[in-house]
Amino acid sequence: MIRLSKKLLLFFALISAIILRCGGAAAAVEDEDPLLGVKEGWAWPVVVIKPENGWESPEGDAIKHAMRTAEREISTQREAIRGREITFMFSDIADRGELPSRLETWRAMNVSAIVSFADSGFNEILAELCRERGPSLLFAGGDDMILNSPNTGRPWPYLFALDLPYYARANALAEAAYLARHEQAAVVTDILSRKLAAGAEQNIRFLRARGLDTLNLSVAAYRQDEFLPQVREAASGGTKLFICWLDAMATLSIWQNSQRRQDGIVVYYSGGPQQILTDADGLVIVDRDVLLDRNEDGRHVIINKIRDAFNVIVEDPVTAAKAYAMAKWVVGAYQVTGVGETPNIALALGRIGEIPLMDEILSIDPATHRPKSRKYGVLRVQNRTYESHGSVEVFSRETIE
Repeated sequence: MIRLSKKLLLFFALISAIILRCGGAAAAVEDEDPLLGVKEGWAWPVVVIKPENGWESPEGDAIKHAMRTAEREISTQREAIRGREITFMFSDIADRGELPSRLETWRAMNVSAIVSFADSGFNEILAELCRERGPSLLFAGGDDMILNSPNTGRPWPYLFALDLPYYARANALAEAAYLARHEQAAVVTDILSRKLAAGAEQNIRFLRARGLDTLNLSVAAYRQDEFLPQVREAASGGTKLFICWLDAMATLSIWQNSQRRQDGIVVYYSGGPQQILTDADGLVIVDRDVLLDRNEDGRHVIINKIRDAFNVIVEDPVTAAKAYAMAKWVVGAYQVTGVGETPNIALALGRIGEIPLMDEILSIDPATHRPKSRKYGVLRVQNRTYESHGSVEVFSRETIE
């Protein structure tokens, strides 16, 4: 009887071990010990840095459930990744001063990838620590991050981003003007703002590359009305399109003056949607996230995917879609390499394709460590709302950081 009991115990222990590796049953125990696979050596750990509002926020909840969904999809496959799985470890680190020591702990655990949803200040410190030694650091945004080394002009080996850089909007505005069949444009900017002036310079370069006759109206302005004489002169010469790399108030002032002329002048704005500009009927902007925000089918797909996995409905499906894309990006690198060594994972991350972001299927460009292209929505102010007017595609190799 005693021998039989021991055999039964061994049998049940074996069954338990098998169940723990099975995605369908793993849900029952993952809350009790989510790092079991890491401890036993059959799962690769991937660290996830929390968003600014924390894990308990709708954003944090969406990230966790979306990435756990991708994790579970791998665990339910018969062979998983050559017999191993992925475990996302959701870090609560908030003190930037702890990053160096925490990073050494992660390296000791053989963490080869970190996905960050943190703010730019936190990301900048993390980037400096990871960019040359690893682990690979993937920004869920990254439009405000510099990935390129100033010495080589190429991306640091361990830095990656889902978004194109901030100045990609310069390319998007030029493409929107070209598709709208404008033949000439005037770009208005304040040279006292280094960031806006740099965007305007890039914008002019792409407008001219698209064949538009482009006038550079760069002014050192201290008041918003100091742009008006140059704008009036350009309009008198036949310019019909003004692209404003200015603040919202100065842009609104230019739009108001254009409306008095009654000659079909159109104003484009380089910033994002702002309530103050909803009076500017006909004003055009480009926006990176509007295609995700307004994609009802895509929102339903990610909501249903998470609901099917966890019987939970997330409140922030756009963030969930981004988190799911990040998870698939990382998982793809492990699937390609089949090993967890940091250099191998970094090389694979720079070449992964088939990353689903709602309707977009992204591929990473090894020359930029960002998606080869992203779509930007075109919005036009009508009846005090921002109405969708199609989209334009921007290629990361054509952008500047």
